[in-house]
Amino acid sequence: MEWVEFFQGLFESASIVSIVAVMALVWLWGQFGVSGKWQLLSSFMTGVVVGILDRFAEGALVDFRSWFYAVLYGAILGALASGFYEAIKKAVVKGSTDALGLDEDIYG
Repeated sequence: MEWVEFFQGLFESASIVSIVAVMALVWLWGQFGVSGKWQLLSSFMTGVVVGILDRFAEGALVDFRSWFYAVLYGAILGALASGFYEAIKKAVVKGSTDALGLDEDIYG
């Protein structure tokens, strides 16, 4: 199986609700002060849990392969949500420093 086919199969039944839920929960963890490696771990685990629950709700977890895909789906959801959160956070800081004429080094 080629990688393109693998990823198409993995996300062909992706639920927009689960994707948004993971992003919202990762944002929530960030608002609670989770950062750094703990944010990465919480994003990963949130994605895995929501991904497995999403597949379970569809009745798709019937064999090892479906469980494996559910965990991969969740891990990718968590990683994407974590990256999205970090990108938005950096864009907001950059936008506010540019708008206010501040030095970016102040915020790291």
